[in-house]
Amino acid sequence: MAVIITTDSSCDLNKEQLIESNIKILPLYVNLNGEEFRDGVNITPEDIFTFVKENKKLPKTSAISQADFKAFFGEILKENPDAEIVHIGLSSGLSTTYNNSVNAANEFDGKVISVDGKNLSTGTGLLVLYASSLAKQGLSKEEIAEKVTSRVPFVQASFIAQEIEYLWRGGRCSAVAMFGANLLKIKPRIQVIDGTMKNNGKPRGKTVPVLKQYVDDVLKEYNTPDPTICFVTHSSIEPEIAEEIAEYVKSKNIFKEVVTTIAGATITSHCGKGTLGILYINDGGNK
Repeated sequence: MAVIITTDSSCDLNKEQLIESNIKILPLYVNLNGEEFRDGVNITPEDIFTFVKENKKLPKTSAISQADFKAFFGEILKENPDAEIVHIGLSSGLSTTYNNSVNAANEFDGKVISVDGKNLSTGTGLLVLYASSLAKQGLSKEEIAEKVTSRVPFVQASFIAQEIEYLWRGGRCSAVAMFGANLLKIKPRIQVIDGTMKNNGKPRGKTVPVLKQYVDDVLKEYNTPDPTICFVTHSSIEPEIAEEIAEYVKSKNIFKEVVTTIAGATITSHCGKGTLGILYINDGGNK
């Protein structure tokens, strides 16, 4: 029985990857002054930057409802009556989206399993691509869910934030900390740990040297990577900087593939412009 892999728009995979791996995606919601948009459908990161600049506040992001998931899963199974679904989405520690997906999955008589990726952005994307590779090998939904769950703790997802304003407005740092960070040119390192985001360092200095040092530090600390793929994911940082950091990662000769992706509206709403991270699974490829 074929297994279809699904996820939500916070995974930040590009369209080519979604099509190539036959991954079905359900958008999260972004609210701008009472007007609701769907991530990746009718709102862009540039819309977020403009909104924050003009309104001096962050957009509101909303979880995908149980009803949305039920309709989403139902449509897929209607089009593919002999298929089953494994869904991998945004961390339960960051959103109620996962719980809503579980409740919806329970309405399909065991044909749908939802896995808590305990991550965000391409940290989730890494698990989704892995699940897709297992589905192509013909594994059952139970086997896929088990194997994906076993790799969840090994996802290395971290970022260097350029704009403290979004962290401040989102309640993740005080006004005093924001003032000090701006004065000292501090660029916080945010690490996803057990499904939540935590401050894991305060590097300071010019952007490119800080980012290269960050790459060195991460690769040294998380030094048993699966060499299959590494993401360089950013929220609309200058293209030349993204390219330079991607080439720097490639120069380490660790990963077979280094893919640059741009964060969608949901992730951008919380991290601001210019955030960049490298993300990979740190289990030595032990699948």
